[in-house]
Amino acid sequence: MRKGMQDSLKIERRDDGSFQVEWDKNDPNWKFMNDLTSEEIESIVQEAIKHDQNERSRPELFSD
Repeated sequence: MRKGMQDSLKIERRDDGSFQVEWDKNDPNWKFMNDLTSEEIESIVQEAIKHDQNERSRPELFSD
C-alpha cells in the first residue's frame, strides 16, 4: 500500500445476512478482485469469516 493511502476495501454486513463489498478499483491491494464474479467474491468473504472464527476459537498458547 502506498504511504498515506488508506485501505479501500469496505465490507458491510446487511440486516438480511448478506454482505456488500466495495473497493477502489485502482487500489493495488484489491484490484485483483476487479475481474472476479460476485460468487467468487462471496466465497472469499465466507472463507475469511471461517478463518477468523477458527482463529478466535483457538486457545492462546501464551497468555499473561
